[in-house]
Amino acid sequence: MSQVAVNIRPLGGPTKLQSLIDAIGEREFELELLALLNETCGAEHCAIFGLDGLAPRELAAASLDGTNTAHVCASQYLQSQSWRRDPTMGAARQQATNDTPSLIHLNIGDLEDRELRDVIYARMSERLLLCGPSAAGRVALSILKSGSGSLFEASGVMDLERFATILLPILGKHATATWQRSRLLLALTSLEEIESCVLGCVEKFPRRESQVCARIIYGMSSTGIALELGISEETVMTYRKRIYQRLGIATQRELLIWYVSQWAQAPRAPALVSSVRH
Repeated sequence: MSQVAVNIRPLGGPTKLQSLIDAIGEREFELELLALLNETCGAEHCAIFGLDGLAPRELAAASLDGTNTAHVCASQYLQSQSWRRDPTMGAARQQATNDTPSLIHLNIGDLEDRELRDVIYARMSERLLLCGPSAAGRVALSILKSGSGSLFEASGVMDLERFATILLPILGKHATATWQRSRLLLALTSLEEIESCVLGCVEKFPRRESQVCARIIYGMSSTGIALELGISEETVMTYRKRIYQRLGIATQRELLIWYVSQWAQAPRAPALVSSVRH
């Protein structure tokens, strides 16, 4: 088995790097990442993992042929806990205190573990795992090439090494941006999330007013709120008036602005502890 960890020195990057930077936080980021990796070293599949936690988490995946091969492979890899036996992931997790990026190489044909070689990495010939710190935590970028005996170009691997210190912060920034976007979407579309935030403002509302407030923010009508909570519409209107008086506002739009401000100030879990696939 060929497996080497290399500490990376910061240098320049390829022509598609700017396109990748421009795509941070956007849905096309994964495809731009794979386009860059393909241009650099001939990569055909890639997956991003977060390493902060008891187990790696898939953050994104893409395949050059437009299929979901990379995602299926990554999901199977995690669900079967094959990462526990994978020497590349083992080496990446052992370098948790290393402040510099590392590039770990694996010739899949040399693997003695048949499940990894023939099931998880089926039809793959070679894997590179770029790992290291980012602003959002430790991340690992899995880069795969398929085809029997088809290996990464040596010059491409050297180029990948050179811009690794630029690439890892980009991955971390994207992970944070997509996580924040998914959390904001949840904040505006989940009654449970809205109610949890409003209930946290215990100094402002009694519990019943909090329930009414959350449902107003959620967009429910007074009739709908009354039916769900088992109170009259007049009581709902009374609670609405009290809520507006407590907050010093006059409209539902102002209530929504107040809620978003409260939600943004609430403590959140680190970005890479939660999956940010979209």
